[in-house]
Amino acid sequence: MGSRVVDVAVVGAGPYGLSLATHLKARGVSFRIFGEPMRTWLDMPRGMFLKSLGFATNVYTPDGRLGFVAYSAERGLETSEPCAIADFARYGIWVQKWEVPELERTSVTGISRDDNLFRLTLANGKTVHAARVVIAVGVNHFARMPGELAALPRALASHTSHHSDYADFSGKDVCVIGAGQSAFEAARLLQDAGARPQLLVRESTIEFSGKMPAHRSLWERIRRPHSGLGPGLKNWVLETFPLLVHFLPDRWRLPFVKTHLGPQGAWWLRDRIEGKVPVATGCSLVAAAPSEGRLSLLVRDADGIERTIVCDHVITGTGFEVDVDRLTFIDPDLRGRIRRVERAPALDHRFQSSVPGLYFIGFASSPSFGPLFRFVAGAAYTSRALSRECARHGSVKIVPVPARLPGEHSRATR
Repeated sequence: MGSRVVDVAVVGAGPYGLSLATHLKARGVSFRIFGEPMRTWLDMPRGMFLKSLGFATNVYTPDGRLGFVAYSAERGLETSEPCAIADFARYGIWVQKWEVPELERTSVTGISRDDNLFRLTLANGKTVHAARVVIAVGVNHFARMPGELAALPRALASHTSHHSDYADFSGKDVCVIGAGQSAFEAARLLQDAGARPQLLVRESTIEFSGKMPAHRSLWERIRRPHSGLGPGLKNWVLETFPLLVHFLPDRWRLPFVKTHLGPQGAWWLRDRIEGKVPVATGCSLVAAAPSEGRLSLLVRDADGIERTIVCDHVITGTGFEVDVDRLTFIDPDLRGRIRRVERAPALDHRFQSSVPGLYFIGFASSPSFGPLFRFVAGAAYTSRALSRECARHGSVKIVPVPARLPGEHSRATR
């Protein structure tokens, strides 16, 4: 039995995928979108909050009428900061039901190339053929674990993205590695769950952002204009000119992407961390090994002195790193044809990879486009630009694609 050809297949139904779907629909581009809506956000532990402001965290529709701030205000929820991640997840599902009811709640298990079309295999056993594919998956595919911990079993070492609840750690000693929002949130939630967390931080100090004043002087607004990335002229430029970073040479762009808006906790976490959770600063992990059912960590301080910490578990809040090879649902041959910038896909200014018709958006696009696209705010530009690109190509002729006969091979793989 054959399948029908669609213009665009969108893989992922978070803020980027849903935003793009609403724009494709408005432009009359045929599409199908796959995935559980807001899955990454729903999997986060209850009690976590957005680091970004409410106005900068939306599913971006063409008319802009279904914003998170209006949704929250109508329900008596926080509209600025800190906004609960659970509220944002529910908001995203609400927008999906209104704007993208055609979402197919099944995962894509395989993507390959059949001649000039992409072939998507779904978890429900069906196949889809598309002229273009947009990869809009969340960050959980790209969790970064320190090499010293990578070989340890999940029972002893894990990443913050692996957890939706910390209740199982009650009464246990847990080391949390990292100096950013996810590490601080994990330490706070572990303590609330009855665990004994300790933060291990490579930096000499830990930092927290300042609270945005409700009213700022004209001079302050000029000196540090507001943006979806927070206050500051640099952030304003990144949001106002979203392609600017893309055209920088790799040797300038990549370090900037990694360091701008680096590890820092939100202002409202300061009182939950300082004086409440033990923090070892200037601390680097040297080695880790199981020890009588527990975990032994060898760490080195800023003076080069090494010591051993024994705990029940270690959780890393060490961020995410885009790696195409983590996307195992993409056929290995197809992955091998994707040009890389480090481990990430190298994208042109239309979000297209070196494989014509294969696009990456969201966090996966940030090494090519800049820090804006590590955040939900980047979906505003992405959905406008990519939907325009897809519409420019025009619609494919919707014709049945015959099923391949046993033993037949695609000409593209010969």
